[in-house]
Amino acid sequence: MAADFMRGGPVAGEERGAEELAGRDEQLTAIDAALAGIAAVGTSVLLRGDPGMGKTALLKVAETRARDAGLRVLRMTGAEAEYELHLIRMSRRALTLTDDQVRDLSGRAPFADGPVASLLGTLLRQLVDTLPGGAPRTALRLAGATAERVDLLAVEEADPGPRGRDALMRRTRAYVDAHRWDRNLTPAAVAEARHISIRYLHKLFEGHGSTVGRWIQHRRLEEARGELARPGRGDITVSAVARRWGFASATYFSRGFRAAYGMSPSDWRDGRTKGTAEAGKADARPAT
Repeated sequence: MAADFMRGGPVAGEERGAEELAGRDEQLTAIDAALAGIAAVGTSVLLRGDPGMGKTALLKVAETRARDAGLRVLRMTGAEAEYELHLIRMSRRALTLTDDQVRDLSGRAPFADGPVASLLGTLLRQLVDTLPGGAPRTALRLAGATAERVDLLAVEEADPGPRGRDALMRRTRAYVDAHRWDRNLTPAAVAEARHISIRYLHKLFEGHGSTVGRWIQHRRLEEARGELARPGRGDITVSAVARRWGFASATYFSRGFRAAYGMSPSDWRDGRTKGTAEAGKADARPAT
C-alpha cells in the first residue's frame, strides 16, 4: 500500500513517511487534484492538524508527485514551532465599501508598510485575547472600530512608483473619456471608480500640472466644440450641446467655453458652419 501511495514506490529515506500514510486517501486525493489544476487555474492545499498527525509525510508525498509531474518545487523551512491561525469573520453589512472595493481588497495583499495595516493587525491580535470575555456593548463598539479600519484598508494607497502612477493616470483619463457626458461625473465618482481616495486622485493630477476637475471640463469642452463645428449643424442650440456633454447649465458652459477658446459657443458655431456653407456654395458654382 505504501508503494501505491508513492506512485511507484517510496523515495529513499522516506520509507517511514510513506508507511504513515495508510488511511489518508482523502488528503492524497486533494493533493492530486491540486497538482492537476495548478497549471491551469492555480490551486493551494492547506494541511492542518495536531503535531504528530503526519503532515510532514503528506508534504513529502506532495513534493515527490510534483517533481514527477515536471513542476518546480520550492522548499521553505519555518521555525521549529507550531503556530496558531486565527480567522475572524466580518459581516459584509458592517462595511461601507462598494462591492467593487470589497472584491479589490479580497484580491490583493494589504499594504503592509502603511499605517492602517499595522493598526488593524494590533487591534485584531488584542481582540482575540480579550474579546471573548468582554461585555456585549463593548464588543459591539470594538467590532465597529474594526470595520472602520477595514474600510480604511480598502482605500489606503501605496506609492506605485512612476510607471504605476502613469498607468493609473491613463486608466483614469480613459474612465473620464468614457463618462464625460455624465453630469454625475465628479472627482469623488472618479476616485470611487478607480478605488482610490479623492486625496490621492488630486495628488495624481497635480503631478501632471492639472486637477481632475479641470481635466473633466477640458474633455467636455473639446467634445462640445467639435459638435458645434460639425457641418450641417448650424441649427443646433448651445443649450442642447451643453446638456449632452454634462454641463449643469448653458450659462456655465458658455463661460467655460469663452475662457478656454476666447469666444462664445454660438460665435464659434456660426463661424464654422457659415464658412463651411459658403465653401459648399463656391464648389457648387458652374465653371465659366
